[in-house]
Amino acid sequence: MLTPKQIIEFVFLAFLFPVTVCAEPAFDNLWAYRLYPEQKALTGQGVAVAVADSGINSHPEFNGKNIQGQDFTLSPSLADMKNHGTGIAGIIGARGVQFTGIAPNSQIVVYKIDDGSRMISPQAATSALHTILAYNKENPGQKIAVVNLSYGIQGGGNVPLTNAINQAYESGVAVICPAGNLGFPGVHYPANLGTTIAVGALAANKQQAYANSSYGPEVDFIAPGENVYVPSNDGGYVLMSGTSVATGFVAAAAALAVEGFKKKNGRYPSVPEIKQSLINAAAQIPTIPGPKQGYGFIDVKKLETQFK
Repeated sequence: MLTPKQIIEFVFLAFLFPVTVCAEPAFDNLWAYRLYPEQKALTGQGVAVAVADSGINSHPEFNGKNIQGQDFTLSPSLADMKNHGTGIAGIIGARGVQFTGIAPNSQIVVYKIDDGSRMISPQAATSALHTILAYNKENPGQKIAVVNLSYGIQGGGNVPLTNAINQAYESGVAVICPAGNLGFPGVHYPANLGTTIAVGALAANKQQAYANSSYGPEVDFIAPGENVYVPSNDGGYVLMSGTSVATGFVAAAAALAVEGFKKKNGRYPSVPEIKQSLINAAAQIPTIPGPKQGYGFIDVKKLETQFK
């Protein structure tokens, strides 16, 4: 037990030599967007991107955008009841209130395949893709060139959905899919198909894959997928994690590739041409195993140089 004299001496020394407590640096909500150039030559202008997800709600980040779409669930509207599709759409096309999306001038078309109350049905995803293909056939000069398909299941598959994805591939529509959120080997269907582009998630430390990101040889690219700042369905913002989040970044990069290719070549690219452009712009992160990142992270500046 300290004597009164020892207590006085201890307090005196503590006053002279205070203990310094190092506070943890504040988390950077915009870390993911800082990996992309603030000023871009390509912005997605003239490119339509379909977001097949849980719908969308109005938000300041979408003001001035003519966002249309179709509901393939039993819900009465495109309203986002799951607080998911609104965020993915923001990653692609947010106009810059709090942050700017990766393809801010792209046209976003929403296809609601998830009403938030149950598992997404492959029938809804199939119907959405068939609707996109029918639209493209009628509007070849203004077609939907990229589909962000936020759907995945472990194992198995669905023949009608696979056929629709294959038809999209043959018609020049790039279907971008999440690898899955189980954190184990085994890329989810339909990201495991050779006719889709599969995306794994990058952790917020930028040196590792997101812990829940599924992986395997089918993974094509990696993109931010942990605690990413996105618009929420209540008009505010939220941090979202998962490979669906990462898919939004790659879908936006694909839109930039389509824009650049069209400007340079005067036509829409095929899916292999889109994918090759992304591969040419990607580099692996040395600290992440290959099956978790595929060709690696897409450098948008390097992507842009291909189309000068």
